[in-house]
Order: sequence, then C-alpha cells, then structure tokens
Amino acid sequence: MSGRSHGTAAPLTWRTFAGVGEIAADVWRGMLPDDPESWDFYRLAEQVPPPGFKLGAIAVYDGDAPVAVAPLFRIDYRIDTPFQGMARRIGDWLYARVPRLVSFPVIGIGSPMSDALALGFAPGLSTAAREAAFECMLTGLRAEARAQRSALIAIKSIGSEVEALAGPLARHGFNRVTTVPVAVIDLDHNGFEDYLAALPKKDRSYLRRKIKSAEGLRIEVRSTLEGLEEEVAALFQCTLAESKVDYGEFEQVHPDYFGTLSRGLANAPEEARPVIMLFWLGETLIGFEMSLAGRRRVLTKHIGMRYPQARDHNLYFVSGLKLIEETFARGRVELELGATTYRTKLLFGARLERRWLCFRFRGGLANWMLRPLAPLFDFERNDAEIGQLKSERPGALFRDGA
Repeated sequence: MSGRSHGTAAPLTWRTFAGVGEIAADVWRGMLPDDPESWDFYRLAEQVPPPGFKLGAIAVYDGDAPVAVAPLFRIDYRIDTPFQGMARRIGDWLYARVPRLVSFPVIGIGSPMSDALALGFAPGLSTAAREAAFECMLTGLRAEARAQRSALIAIKSIGSEVEALAGPLARHGFNRVTTVPVAVIDLDHNGFEDYLAALPKKDRSYLRRKIKSAEGLRIEVRSTLEGLEEEVAALFQCTLAESKVDYGEFEQVHPDYFGTLSRGLANAPEEARPVIMLFWLGETLIGFEMSLAGRRRVLTKHIGMRYPQARDHNLYFVSGLKLIEETFARGRVELELGATTYRTKLLFGARLERRWLCFRFRGGLANWMLRPLAPLFDFERNDAEIGQLKSERPGALFRDGA
C-alpha cells in the first residue's frame, strides 16, 4: 500500500512492504549504520515471525529518494500485557471468557523482536525534514490501520528521539507511556580489569567471587549455532519459564528462529554476524548467550540456561562478565544487557535507558475518552522491581537522572 502526505511544500509519499528484506540493504544500512540489529537480522527474523505476528516495513520517499524507514508489526494485542501479579491473573480470566475486552488488533511501527525502535532517516536530513518524514510515516500508519481495521496504532520501544518527534506524535493524537527499559554499560575503560576496578568495592568483590564459578566450565565463542539449534531453543524456553515477569507474545520466538538466524547470519558481512557464547559442563551444554555487534554497541539478544546447573555455577554472572570481556576485545564501548533482571545488571555497573510506547485508538472519540487511562498501562509503573529500585536509588537509575 502507498500514499501521499501533503505536510510539506514538496509532498512526501509513503509505502508499505511485506518485510524489511524488500527495502534495499544499502538504503537500510545507510540510515541505521550503528544498529546491532542490522538489515540482515531483520530480513532473516521476519522469515520466522513470533507466533501471532505479521511483520512488514514502511518507508517514506521524497520523489524517488527514500528518506525514512522502519519495521512494522501486526498482532491481536492484549492491553493487560504491562500488568503483572494479581492484575494479570484477572486479565487472564477475562481473556479466557470475553477476549474482546482485553485484546485488540494493533498495527505498530517497531518489531516484537527488538527492544529498540529501528527508525532510520537519510543522512543529512535537517531536524525539520526528519519531522516531516516521520509525520508522513504516521499518516501512512493510520491509513494502514484503517485498511486493516486495526483498533490500536502504536510506536513500540522508541528511545530518546521521542522528544525530537514529539510534535508529529502530538498532532496525530498519540499517548505516551514507558515500556520496558534496557540496561546498558558504558565501557569507557582501558580493558576488563580497569572496568572492574572502577566498580564500587563491594560490587567488585562480589563479582570476582562469582567469576570463580567459571572454573570447571568450558566457554566457547563462535558465530554459528550449527548442530545446536534445537538444544539452544530448549534452553531459551527454560529461562523464559524462570522469569518473574510475563510479557506474553512479545517474549516468544518461532520454533525455527534460532536455526534460521544462525544459518543466515553465517553468510552476512562479518560485522553483522552474531557473537555466540556457549557454556559447557563436560559434554553438556548448560547455557548460551547470543549477541549482535554494531559499530559502538554489543547487544545481548538471547540467553538460555539449563537448571539447576546454571545456578550451581552462577552462570548468569559468569556469562555477563565474559561478554564484557568479549566486548572489550572487539573494541566496542557499550554493552546492552537487555530488559528485566535489573537489580543484577546494576551490579555490573549498568544504568537504564528508557524506552517509550506511543499509542492511540484509531477512532478519535475512543482515543479522547480513554486518554486519562493511559498511565495505567505504563510498564515501569507495573514493574515491581523497577519501583523498588527507584525508591532505593532516587535520581541514579536512568540515564536521564530519573
């Protein structure tokens, strides 16, 4: 589907695609040059979408020249996804009996496979031109929502650029709440030992004790999962089952996801290949960590462990510290450890980066009437661990000082 936006002197046009793979690789890479989640990653991952999702992409053009790109997703979304504990159990009860009360068809910019919005703009665009391109993209998104009869329209996991794009979001009537933040470590140190020395003494001593648990383990670093795809997928599901939070469909992956990604990225440019760490106890694989590397940042993508062996060997701490070492070895200066388990990640010296969920109901009246309820769906507000950490570390939890 395609269309035109008349918000500028020379009309911009928008067009949707069946996937990121239909957008030229050089165009995508030119607009998102530092993104660890590369064009190669999206092209492969959209071949094996998570259950319940339909994926796509959208681009904005100035004449024949692409000026903005982003992935798209569609899903019947449960609006109680941010809720945990008793509130979520009530949501489950309602969903089992009257699903339409808590589940709505949604179309969104972003990806269920990423905690960061891959919104790219052509290099050299002015601030005003970026705003105009995003306005056109939102116009296209609303047109798609009408065509698909989607009740909700969303922009998922947008970061600090939300402030620069606040104008178009406000004009299109979007509400804004936080979604799950991600933990990031700034590795502006002279190597691993210098990094450890910069940590508070108590935390440094604690982590040094944990790393001793690596004794007896064999740690392998590679770029492919060849022969281990099914075993790794099972370990991922084991760790997912251990999680204290449940974000529904947005946590799941396709059964063939790991195999497709591993085989496909083996032939990608070297900088787009994954960093895979395998942890062996004898001949038994007890854990894995799959990461992606951009120009500056290594991004922890997936982790999976076998229990109780993982606990016996403090594998979460061991894998995190080994990945920090590997990030230094690759010359990167940031390591993103992903969402959840924030207390542990703060021990590594991480701070949190906020992500935002912008949404609106397609119908103007419904959107206006339900706007006062938007804060109820704030992910940070519904995360007990974040709430406790905020009270313990006021002004020191997030990069913006919140």
